[in-house]
Amino acid sequence: MSTTTTSPGAGSTAATDAPLCSSWVTRALRAVTQQGLAAWILVLALVCWLTIDNAAGFWSSASLASVLTATVVLGLVALGQHLVVLTGGIDLSVGSMATLGALLTAMLIDGYPVRTLPVVLGVLALGAVIGAAHGTLVARFGLAPFIVTLATFYAVQGLALVVSPVPAGQVTVALSDFAIARTGPIPHLLVVLVVAAGLVALLLNHTAAGRHILAVGGDAEGARANGVPVVRTVVLAYAGSGVLAMTAGVLLAARATIGSPTAGEGLELSAIAAVVIGGVSLMGGRGTVVGTLGGVALLTLVTSSITILQLPPTITDLVRGTIIVVAAALFVTRERR
Repeated sequence: MSTTTTSPGAGSTAATDAPLCSSWVTRALRAVTQQGLAAWILVLALVCWLTIDNAAGFWSSASLASVLTATVVLGLVALGQHLVVLTGGIDLSVGSMATLGALLTAMLIDGYPVRTLPVVLGVLALGAVIGAAHGTLVARFGLAPFIVTLATFYAVQGLALVVSPVPAGQVTVALSDFAIARTGPIPHLLVVLVVAAGLVALLLNHTAAGRHILAVGGDAEGARANGVPVVRTVVLAYAGSGVLAMTAGVLLAARATIGSPTAGEGLELSAIAAVVIGGVSLMGGRGTVVGTLGGVALLTLVTSSITILQLPPTITDLVRGTIIVVAAALFVTRERR
């Protein structure tokens, strides 16, 4: 009779390989998520798929311009949402503010070039005031961000319908020309998003105010105990969200040439989805601008791919919902407090 002997070290090595491999994968995934690159991985995968399936359609100048243009409005609103979520809050009013911004821009300019600059500045100032009011109610009076911004969502949407229940007004030719102009596949509107993203990244990464936003989101009471001006910081974040939402509204009016009382419909949910997909913690204190822009790119690309692949448009929301669930399950780091 023969017996087979096993080296004592062989079993233990095999047993430890799997946990080590799993640990390495977990660390790598966490690192990718924390840098905001997870959503861009999905974007790259989707681009590869579209290239294989319909390269001519996807890589045409018109198609790329359409995708990039669509990212601008959602990107601006998502950047504002990014600031608010980093404080541990949420802003459900951004869609209705974009609607009001579009309507006021078109109606107040009404085709007169001399009115363009003062109207645009006035609309942005209105966004800052509404956002500051949100921040004050949340930080100083302790009201829940969800309730405050939900109330404003309905109030501002109602105000837009009172101002005009039908499309109205007219922007100038120069403003509409800028909105549709492009160099090759690159729309000129993209400059607005790039500048806005750069300013938000600069604020968060290189200023005391940005550090305060992250500190408040991480632990508001601890931040207050360490001398961080919590109320002022939260007001700044919500005011920034209001300005960015109104900027999106101005661009919506410029693209449509008129103001519509439904121009920003659904933007609030898409902005929240982009932030979540981008790996920003809904508990606050953690997230990157790169990640949020990745979420914007992914949502926009998913919507555009439905058209490019000539799939039924009715499945758009189903596909987007699936993407959000998958991305959240794979890439959103869960934390306990």
